[in-house]
Amino acid sequence: MHRAGQSPGIPAPHLLLALLMGGGLLAGCSSSSFLGRQFENFRAYYNTFYNAQKAFNEGVRSLKAQQAQPVDLTTYLTLFGPPQRTANAASFNKAIEKSAEVVRRHPQSKWADDALMLIGKSYYYLGNYAGAAQKFREVIALGGTQALAARFWLARALVAARSYDEAHRVLQETLASDQVPDDWRSRFWLLQADLYVQQARWELAREALEAGLRRVPDRSLGARGYFLLGQVCETLQDYACAYAAFARVQRYRPDYELAYAAAWQAIRIQGLYLDPEAALVQLRRMERDDKHFARRAELAYLRARIYQAMGAVREARALYYQLLYESEANPGRIRARAHYALGQLYRDAFQDYLSAAAHFDTAAAVLRSRQARAGTEAPATPLALIDVQEQARVFKQFAQIRQEIQRLDSLLYLGSLDDKAFAAFVLELRRQRARELQAQRRRAGQRAAERQFLQNRLSQSARAGAAEAAFEGGEAGFLFHRDPVRVQENRARFFERWGRRPLVPNWRRRAAIQGTAVTARTQTGAPFEGLPDRDDEETLPPVDVSEVPRDSLRQAQMRAERARLRYELGNVLFLSMQQPDSAAYWYRLVILEDADQPVAPRAYYALAEVQRALGDTLAAQALLEALLSRYPDTPLASRIRGLLGMPSQPQPTASDTLARAEAAYAAAVKAWQQGAYQKGLQQLLEIAARYPETPVAPRALLAVGYLWRDMLDRGLLADSARLPPVIMPESLRRALLSQTSAEIDTSGEANAVAARAGQAMGPDTLRAEKSLLDTLLTLEVLYTYLVNRYPQAPEARRARQLLTALQAAVSDTGDKEATRGAARALPQRRPDGPGPLREPEPMRAVWTILLLETDKEEEIGQVLPQYRALAQGRVIDVRPVRVGERLHYRLILGRYRSEEETRAAIEQLHPVLQGGARPLLLEPTGQENRN
Repeated sequence: MHRAGQSPGIPAPHLLLALLMGGGLLAGCSSSSFLGRQFENFRAYYNTFYNAQKAFNEGVRSLKAQQAQPVDLTTYLTLFGPPQRTANAASFNKAIEKSAEVVRRHPQSKWADDALMLIGKSYYYLGNYAGAAQKFREVIALGGTQALAARFWLARALVAARSYDEAHRVLQETLASDQVPDDWRSRFWLLQADLYVQQARWELAREALEAGLRRVPDRSLGARGYFLLGQVCETLQDYACAYAAFARVQRYRPDYELAYAAAWQAIRIQGLYLDPEAALVQLRRMERDDKHFARRAELAYLRARIYQAMGAVREARALYYQLLYESEANPGRIRARAHYALGQLYRDAFQDYLSAAAHFDTAAAVLRSRQARAGTEAPATPLALIDVQEQARVFKQFAQIRQEIQRLDSLLYLGSLDDKAFAAFVLELRRQRARELQAQRRRAGQRAAERQFLQNRLSQSARAGAAEAAFEGGEAGFLFHRDPVRVQENRARFFERWGRRPLVPNWRRRAAIQGTAVTARTQTGAPFEGLPDRDDEETLPPVDVSEVPRDSLRQAQMRAERARLRYELGNVLFLSMQQPDSAAYWYRLVILEDADQPVAPRAYYALAEVQRALGDTLAAQALLEALLSRYPDTPLASRIRGLLGMPSQPQPTASDTLARAEAAYAAAVKAWQQGAYQKGLQQLLEIAARYPETPVAPRALLAVGYLWRDMLDRGLLADSARLPPVIMPESLRRALLSQTSAEIDTSGEANAVAARAGQAMGPDTLRAEKSLLDTLLTLEVLYTYLVNRYPQAPEARRARQLLTALQAAVSDTGDKEATRGAARALPQRRPDGPGPLREPEPMRAVWTILLLETDKEEEIGQVLPQYRALAQGRVIDVRPVRVGERLHYRLILGRYRSEEETRAAIEQLHPVLQGGARPLLLEPTGQENRN
C-alpha cells in the first residue's frame, strides 16, 4: 500500500534528494558558477567550436596534399611558410565563421581564445596576414594558455607579410625570456632562421638553424631544418657542412620527396666539390634503386654534371645529348638545366659560341614558361639559373652579329669574282635550287601517292568510280590535268620517252652536234666543253643575287658595314662575355684590314682597354700613342688627350697649317733619306690628303715619283708599272677616282696574286688580297690628278712633262719594259726639302722580322692574310728552310739595315703583332717573293 501524497514507485528519500539536486542546479546555472561554466564550455564546444576545428583540419589536409610534390631545389626550403595559396578556401572560411560564433555567443567559455587562434590561423592560410596578426595579438592580450603559441604565429604572419623588423623584435623578445620551454624555443630559433634566409643574412641563418636543431620537437621539422641548413652552407661555400647536413636528413625518415631531394643534393655537393669518385658510387646505387625509376632523367643529368666538373667534357656532352634527344626518360624538370650545361660546355670548353647561343636560348625559353606558371618570388639558391636570360641575350647578340659578318664576307667574295666566274656560280646555284625543288615535288608526290593508296584500300568501288569520273572530265579533269601529281608523272614519262625538245628552230641540228661531241669525248676520254645548254638554263628557277655587290661603291659600303660589325662583335666579347682574348682578335682585325674606316680609331682604343685588362699596360700605352699619331684630329683622340692630361690640339690657322705641312714633308723626306722608303711614301700621300690647300701638297705628289724611281733603281719593286701597295688615304682615293678619267685596273694584279696565293689559302686570303690591291696606284693616275688639281703649281708643269714621256714610251712599246724605261727618264735628284739631302748608305746586312716559323704549310696559309694588310708595302715573304730532316716555313716581314732598326719596327708594330715576333738576319737567296 502507498501512502496518500507519495508518488508510486519512487521512495521518499530518493525523491527528496532529486528535488534538492534540481533546485541546486537551477540555482547554479549562472555563468559565474562552476556548473554554469562547465555547461557553457560544453555548449560552446559541441555546438560551434567542434565544427570550426573540423573545417580547419580539412583545409590543412588539403594544403598538405598540395605540398606533396617534388622539392624545388632552386629556392630555399621554408620551415614555416608563407603557405601556398589553398584551393580549398571554403574550409577555412567555414572555420572562421564557426569560430566567430563561439566568440560572439560564448565569450566566457574556455574555447574563446582557441577560437581566436583558429580565426588567426585561417586568415594566415588564406593569405590575410594583417588580419591574422590582429587576431594573434588579441590572444596574447588575453594572457591564456595560448599566449606563447600566439606569439609564434604572430611572428610567422609578420615574416610572411615581409614585416621583418617587427617579426625580429617579437622573436628576440620571446627568445630572451627564460620561461620558454625547450620545444618552443627550438621552434622560435628555426623561425628566426627562416627570417634570416629571407633577408639573405647567411651566417646568422646558419647559427639560428644550428641552435634550433639541437632539440628539434618533431621529425618532419628536423628533416626540413637540416635540408635548409645544407642549402645555407652551400651558399656560404662550406661544402663539407652542406654535405653533412643533406646526409643527416635521412635520419629523420622524411617523406619520399624530401628524402630523394636530400640524397640528390648530397651526391651533387660531393661530386662537384669534394670527392667525385665516391659521389659516382653513391649515384650508381640510386640509379639501381627501383623507387627512383621515375627520376632516372634527373640522375642521368647529375652524372653528366659530375663528369663536366671532373673535366670529362666529351663524356658529359654525350650524356646531355642522350638525355635530351635519345633517352626514353622524360627530361621534364631538368630540360632547361641540361641545355644550360651544354651552353656552358660550348662556351668554356669548346669555344663554340654559336652552339652555346642556341643552347642558352633554349634554356631561357623553357625557364620563361616555367616561371610564368610558378610566379614565385622566393630567394634563389646557387642551383638556380639566375643568369640564363642574360646569357641567352648576350650570346644571341653574338650569334646574330657573327652570322651577319659571315654573310657579308660571302657577299664580298662573290662581288670580287669576275663576270665569268660569277655567272658560273649563279648557274650552279640555280641548278642546286632546281634539284631541291625536284626533291620537294618528289616527296610531295610520294605523300600524295601514299594517301591515294590508303584511300583505294578503303573503298575499291569508290576508286573505280573516281577513275572513271576523272577520265570523263570529273574532278581531276580530262587526262588528269587538274591533278598536279599526275601531271608531273606524265611530264616525266614524256621527257623519258622523247627528251627535252625546246620550242626553238634547229633543235634537231643542235642535238646532232652535241651527240657527236659526246661520242668523241667517249672515244678519247678527254673532257668536253661543248655549247652551253641554254634551253636547260631557261628552265631553271631564278635566284635572287641582288645583294651581291658588283660595283666598287657597294663593295665599299659593305666593307664599312663589316668593319662596324667586327668592332661590335669585339665589344660583345669583351664587355658582355668577358672574353678579352677573343675580343682582341676582332679589334686587331679592324686595325689590320679596315684602318681607313671610321670605326678604326675606336678599335685602337678598345684594343688598348683589352691589353690593360690583360695586364699589359705597355701595349695599351703604345696603342693609344698609335691612335693619337694616326688619327690626331678625331674626337676620340681629343678625349684621350684629356684623359691623359695632354694639351688639346688647337685649331690651326693658315700659317699653322702650312708649318705643319712643311714639318710633315720634312719628316717624310728624312724617312726616305734613311732608307725607310715605304714609310716615306706613305707619309707623302698622307700629306697630299691632309693638307690639300697648301703648296706642299703638289710638291708631295711630285716627290712620290722620285721616291718610286729610287726604289726601282735599288731593286725594291717587283712591278715597275705600279707604285708599291700602300694604305691610300680615303679622301685622296675619292679625289683620284672622281677627278681623273683614268681607272685603276687591278684585275691583272688580282689574278697574279690569286695564282701566287694558291688553293691552300682559300677565299679568306683572296679577299685580303683584294682589299690590298684596291690601294695600288699607277704613276700616270697620280700625275694626272696633280695636273688637274693644281694646274697653276710649278710642280704641275714638271708633271706634264713626265706624263708626256710616260705616254710616249708606252705607245712605242706597249709593255712594262716601256714603262720602266719611262720611269728611268725621271731625274735622279730628290725634291728640295729643308736642309741638304744625301743618298742613303747601301745596305750591308739585311734584317727582317720573323713573324712565324712552323713546319705546317697550312698554318702559314691561315696566318698570312692577317699580316698582308699590316705589311703596308713592306716585303712579306714565306721562306722554306731545312731544320734537321724537316722542312720549316718562315713568315717574314720587311727589310732593315740593322738589328736595332728591326727591333724599333717591332716596337712600333707591337700592338698589332702576335707574340713571338723577333729580328732575323737574312742570307741572300736571289729573287724575293713579294706576295
